[in-house]
Amino acid sequence: AIVTVTEAPDGEGQFWTRQYNRKHGFPQIIHSTKRFTGDTGLEEWIGCGIGMSLRIDAQETRLNFVSERYFMTLFGKRIFLPKALTPGLLTVSHHDLGHNSFDFTLELKHPLFGALVYQCATFHDTE
Repeated sequence: AIVTVTEAPDGEGQFWTRQYNRKHGFPQIIHSTKRFTGDTGLEEWIGCGIGMSLRIDAQETRLNFVSERYFMTLFGKRIFLPKALTPGLLTVSHHDLGHNSFDFTLELKHPLFGALVYQCATFHDTE
């Protein structure tokens, strides 16, 4: 994966671009914006005015980002979505393995439908 992080011009956040290469076909590219604002002090925006507040849970070798509230902006107003209309609880974890490596885990669990998405990968920094 190639990850590029660029500071937002206003200094209030970061633009993240992640490119995941595949054996066949075009790479998958994911964009998001992290903003240092809101109830928890951190929000992730995925585009089209949709975002979520993130709670940070820092442990000795693990950093967890957990969705708190989903929202959307409509006509300049922020609308918080009721839990029944959200995709569920999103947890993203970075577990430091040492030696410039970390495990990345993404889980999305819906209260009625269970696990909707699960991704796990180990990343190593290049020399």
